[in-house]
Amino acid sequence: MRKLSPILRLSLILFVTSLVFSFFLQTEEIKIKVINGVPVVYNPKAPASLQTIALKEDLTIGGEKEGPEYALSDIRSVQVDEEENIYVLDLKDVRIKVWGKNGKGLRVFGKKGQGPGELQLPYRMYLISGKELMFYDISNRRISYFSLDGECLREISTANQMFERTIADSKGNIIGYFFIPGDRYVHELKKFDSKLRPLMTIVTVEEKRTPYVIEMLDTSLQFRVFENDNIVWSHPSSYEISIISPEGKTLRKIMKAYDPVKITDAEKQEMIEGSTTPPGYKVKIPEYYNPVYYFVCDDEGRIYVRTFERDSKGGFCLDVFDAEGRNIGKFSLPANELIFVVKKGKVYTTVSKNGQPYSLVKRYSMSWQ
Repeated sequence: MRKLSPILRLSLILFVTSLVFSFFLQTEEIKIKVINGVPVVYNPKAPASLQTIALKEDLTIGGEKEGPEYALSDIRSVQVDEEENIYVLDLKDVRIKVWGKNGKGLRVFGKKGQGPGELQLPYRMYLISGKELMFYDISNRRISYFSLDGECLREISTANQMFERTIADSKGNIIGYFFIPGDRYVHELKKFDSKLRPLMTIVTVEEKRTPYVIEMLDTSLQFRVFENDNIVWSHPSSYEISIISPEGKTLRKIMKAYDPVKITDAEKQEMIEGSTTPPGYKVKIPEYYNPVYYFVCDDEGRIYVRTFERDSKGGFCLDVFDAEGRNIGKFSLPANELIFVVKKGKVYTTVSKNGQPYSLVKRYSMSWQ
């Protein structure tokens, strides 16, 4: 039998070693510890599962070919109902545009203004119990509820509350986020009933503040509500996600090891040029990005965390966690796309062209392999 050359033998050994090492990294054990009665799931850097997630684009909406009525200019929210109809909030003309599952335009509703049933500056839209659309209108200082057909059902004044953002659970309770500047920055999540009567404070987070210094990275709390009304929240400065019951009890914490993503000099310069600094203030840019940008939840209890890690093509990576808090997969999206909805095995994103506001919606079919 012919012997392998020393170089070929060494190459083969290195190749096999790399495979074993790669497998070891991917199957590194997830550790669960109970701290103060709360299970904490510690995930390694690489997903513990060997599953891969494949996306295949199957629909794009909002282009010029659909006519001016269905053109999109400044998308702020996307929602999908049980029939897979797609609802898009366009902030430029303050209208909601609806497409069917097959991409056919169904209806357009909404009117800009300050009168009853009108919207002025609704930055977010949420689907409540699959039956209603909720809008927090910052300028009109109210929360508005619309039927899926576009009828304004009711409005609640928020004049006595300084919400940054709101979302509602299936029972109509409202979770509001407050950011309170001062000697220290204070972040609070509070829960109210459907008439905005206070029920509980879910979480309070305080962080140091340096006077006359503007932090260039957003540290707003990220939060979502599962279909079972559990609340998910995270402070983006750490890779830690908490799951809270409707009664306010911490059910689980999810943590993940990660490699910090360095902010390049070019990116720092772009941040400075894109900001307005008041006289007497300084700008502070850290060395690394936050580990968490934001996240969304799907209809099966999974969490999709958008990070600043990039793939080989420059797209941004998303970590996927199952209902138990285990990191089970990873995929990426182009840098000019933001994930909004994952439902019934489909991923819905918004698309920006040439650095302009988001003006298209894409739908991908998602398969687990």
